Amino acid sequence: MSEVRKVAVLGAGNGGFMAAADMALSGYEVALFSRDMGKISGVKKRGGIEVLDIDSKPTGEFGKIATVTDDIAEALKGAQVVLNPVPFFVCEEYARLAAPHLEAGQIVLYLGKGGACLSWAKVLREIGKQEKVFLSDCNTLPYGASRKGEAQVRLESRTFNMILATFPGKDVDHVLSVVGKIYPKEKGYTLRRGQNAIDSILVDYNAITHTPPMICNAARIELGEKDFCLFGKKENTPAVVRLIERIDRERMAIGRKLGLEQHPLEEEILMVNWNPNREDHVLPLYDAIHTPFLEVCEGPFKLDTRHLTEDIPYGLVTYSSLGRMLGVPTPVSDAIITLAEGLLDRDFRTPGRTVQSMGIDPKWSVEELRRYLHEGAV
Repeated sequence: MSEVRKVAVLGAGNGGFMAAADMALSGYEVALFSRDMGKISGVKKRGGIEVLDIDSKPTGEFGKIATVTDDIAEALKGAQVVLNPVPFFVCEEYARLAAPHLEAGQIVLYLGKGGACLSWAKVLREIGKQEKVFLSDCNTLPYGASRKGEAQVRLESRTFNMILATFPGKDVDHVLSVVGKIYPKEKGYTLRRGQNAIDSILVDYNAITHTPPMICNAARIELGEKDFCLFGKKENTPAVVRLIERIDRERMAIGRKLGLEQHPLEEEILMVNWNPNREDHVLPLYDAIHTPFLEVCEGPFKLDTRHLTEDIPYGLVTYSSLGRMLGVPTPVSDAIITLAEGLLDRDFRTPGRTVQSMGIDPKWSVEELRRYLHEGAV
């Protein structure tokens, strides 16, 4: 693939709006797809998406969207890159919608939570898709953003350092060569070469940092206190940060068992927020986690929200399942899962993302698992 001309964005939430505006402002022809035309009618009417700054003031940037549609075939037609920035619990639904219309050579890049390429691969196998489609994901969204109005998005921050993984892992160099064009070094992006799909699963900032403060501040959240901020200093006391650190070290232990190089969260924060104009250095986790651009993000104001309903079943449950398969204890992750189930009175483990649901046989040896992730077969 020599040139990227068209980018399809599947999903019109916070990440979808920002991705569509960003790609349009970068000069690409953009197709924005939503299953609900009502969610994108304002974009169609205005012809694009206006970008606001962190204070919700206009930046003067307006991304013109070429195609705004609820017809996924129309959105996908002729696109070299397909971005899918949606919550993980609808990842497989989007894969099923898109699979019959995917074209040979297209690159699908799920944005938001690592390991989605395994879910897309499972769907393509089930429908017998024969054309070669390149499946990839990043461990996080490239943006912190919020939809504001029918055709506006507030850009709160950019994540310049991301892990990109593919399934099979042997496709990663080709995908990096193309995705590096839409998230280029010239704009400050560093795309780290994921060794396999587990690499991007493990570095799940949301699962690590959302879940302890959600559990420890449950009463304030349930009361809907308007001054609540998930990343605030009052909400993330030293004790809460200790829980974050314990979860972080559990996922690092899983990575070591698989031979993956994993950086502690405080180093990840430095890499994500690295500024070449500052003399940055690794801070203790308590200091590193209190970043000003996150402390302005209000809420959430209810417990039944993605910070638990997504990050528990598709984050911590995945850590727990991998830990059981590999013989790595995950006691703090398991405790947070149990408390979340009690708070919301629901089962997160049964519907959660386990090794089995990802197409992995829990009886495989470490070497068999690594071979499957790299080659696509044991």
